[in-house]
Amino acid sequence: MPSTDGRVEAALAVLGGASVAQVAQGLGVSPQVVLEWVELFCEGGEARLAGGAPLDPGNRDRFLTLIAHEFRTPLAVIRGWADLLAGDEAPAEVRAEALAAIRRQVAHLERVARDALDAGAVARGQLRLMVAVVELRRLVREVMASVRATNIELAPGEDVEVVADGSRLEQAVGGVLEHACRLAGDRPVVVDISRTEGNALVRASVRGRELDIGEAAALLEPYARADTSFGTGLGLYLCRALLVAHGGEIGLRAEAGTTVFWFSLPLSGPEVGRLVQRS
Repeated sequence: MPSTDGRVEAALAVLGGASVAQVAQGLGVSPQVVLEWVELFCEGGEARLAGGAPLDPGNRDRFLTLIAHEFRTPLAVIRGWADLLAGDEAPAEVRAEALAAIRRQVAHLERVARDALDAGAVARGQLRLMVAVVELRRLVREVMASVRATNIELAPGEDVEVVADGSRLEQAVGGVLEHACRLAGDRPVVVDISRTEGNALVRASVRGRELDIGEAAALLEPYARADTSFGTGLGLYLCRALLVAHGGEIGLRAEAGTTVFWFSLPLSGPEVGRLVQRS
């Protein structure tokens, strides 16, 4: 059986796009074992892979601290603008600016709360999906508009329809694109969508920036904070959970000075069952 480092490298290889079968063959283990390593790594990182122990209960405290931190700044901004609006001295244009700022901060708080609730649902195996036909290119365009980054573009390509929960998929796509944009800084981010072997493939390529293995691991660790992470400290963990619930996959790949965030989804959607229903 490979060492902990070997299991970590195997998990990262699969998350980076390597074939599960090839990784398993190279290590002399079954593909199912490799898939279990990937699950353990995304749920708890190296510590969980080392012994298969449950997540450290201390993670709950760290998560609550991160949530409190995410709430503190928006609440301070809202309080400041609210105090200004409470007076009668502010001109109309300043009052309009205040209302716009408050709406932005409330939207951010709503997202943090939603991510926290979804993380809990994932941990309990209670995440529910309401699926229907979704035009993927249009959904990605809408998410790109909400990200408000001037350095991101959608490459030309065919329209691709998938069966998915549009709200959950929008949440996952938004997380992936925000990670890509934060990593990119002022560098360009190119998003392309394609269809391959019954799946839809979405790639967000960050040119001029290549993640090393440590940075990639930090993004995939729940509760870790890194320069390339964002939000509640869930990294790409929640995005991955939402995509896996759809029967999809997600990963990162380094390609000659470029980092590629990618995910794939089955065109036919997840199997309908207790937690998956068609609208």
